[in-house]
Amino acid sequence: MSDYFTTEELADFLRVKARKIYDMVSKEEVPHSKVMGKLLFSKIEISNWISGSRHQSLDDQTVPMVLLGSHDPLLELAVKKSQSGIAMSFDGSTQGIDRLKLNEGFASGLHLYDYQKDIWNIPIINAKLSNKPIVLVEWAKRERGLIFKNDNYIKNNSIENFKGKKLVRRQAGSGAEKYLQYMLNAKNLNYDDFDRTDIAYSENDAVLLILSNQADVTLGLRSEAKKYNLSFIPIVTERFDLVVNRKFWFEKPFQDLLNFCKTKDFKEIASNLDGYDIRDFGKVHFNSK
Repeated sequence: MSDYFTTEELADFLRVKARKIYDMVSKEEVPHSKVMGKLLFSKIEISNWISGSRHQSLDDQTVPMVLLGSHDPLLELAVKKSQSGIAMSFDGSTQGIDRLKLNEGFASGLHLYDYQKDIWNIPIINAKLSNKPIVLVEWAKRERGLIFKNDNYIKNNSIENFKGKKLVRRQAGSGAEKYLQYMLNAKNLNYDDFDRTDIAYSENDAVLLILSNQADVTLGLRSEAKKYNLSFIPIVTERFDLVVNRKFWFEKPFQDLLNFCKTKDFKEIASNLDGYDIRDFGKVHFNSK
């Protein structure tokens, strides 16, 4: 395996078009080498470029236009359809916040429930990022619940009916995993009451484990259950927010994304995803001093 990306490989990795890579090279925004007239990108240097320096603050470092945090199907579609050039690196709500703090991206998606305060997202942002120039805005409300194949489980509206079955877990720190832990604790259950499966790192990965009969149940989105014609028991309506570095709010890539979200095309995409509510899209829930 090569230690270098080609232009096309880097574009695929960052989920942008090749012309965006050429534009970044011309502006010296991405580390690169030219060998016999061909552009090459060291995978180590690209990794360091995405990660950024862990010793600089959010105020004094060049931050890459990378969207971090939790995966959301509607958000991923909007980024692609908007042709904003924003790269995506989804690895969970909590890790996204930590990476944002380390300047590895300009924004991050999250859906973290604080059961003690009965509120979404604000407590962790206030605790971890309140001294940074950030704003927390609503992306969408999403319906989350139990997804499975066997309709016999619909008779009883509870995770308890799946004891002994294969339960899909998400990666540590993800919003889905944290809510699942809260839900199990409320029922006096724990993971030992279920059979284990592979860890799923996205909403789609979790559902595919159900489809391939590698698992029996997951706590997933209604939209994903509908997409694959699976059974669904609603559990909670969660709020998915974006925490954004204010310095990048008016930069062209993010404005391109916001402008696309005002179009009929975006509203039609959202309306076709079951369980989504975008009526409060853009509402500010937290703004640091």
